[in-house]
Amino acid sequence: MKNRALSLREQVMLLFLVVLLIGVGYYTMFYQPLQNDLASVASQQSELDTQLQTLMAKMNSMDAMQAELDEIFSRPADTITEIAPYDNAKVVMSQLNGILSASQEYSLNFEDPKIEEDGTVRRKVSLQYTCADYASAKKIAKDLATGQWRCLENSLAFVSNNDTDDIMAGTVSVTATLTFFESTNLT
Repeated sequence: MKNRALSLREQVMLLFLVVLLIGVGYYTMFYQPLQNDLASVASQQSELDTQLQTLMAKMNSMDAMQAELDEIFSRPADTITEIAPYDNAKVVMSQLNGILSASQEYSLNFEDPKIEEDGTVRRKVSLQYTCADYASAKKIAKDLATGQWRCLENSLAFVSNNDTDDIMAGTVSVTATLTFFESTNLT
């Protein structure tokens, strides 16, 4: 059998087929894997950016906590409150009674303590008191916030009981919610 020469049309079709095979080979062997790798890298970058943002937020939070601790420990020793050992309710009631004795009348309501996994105990106290004037009510509120035992004032509301425009005169009723902190890890 003798080799025959390819016609121009056959040569063009063969050249088109070779170019097409090279294009398909390039697409499947290089371009598509490269695009998949780029998508994977972009996904990893997104995950790393999210982790970085989380770590930055955590670092900022830790810096803020450290600044707060530094500020607390820079205070005079007599103004730093302490965390009481668990079941400090009698001592807290005695402290509250002493502070609130400057009021005309008061009432206290203790909720059941909530013990967290780390041993921190939160004892919530709702209280109401009435004073002869705003200055007395304000002093009691300050004394509650700066007492010996660590507490957080969750809410505090002053209501004037007089009919005049001078809110500083006349009796004042105060409603407050405090959370006292205790620990089961202290001895």
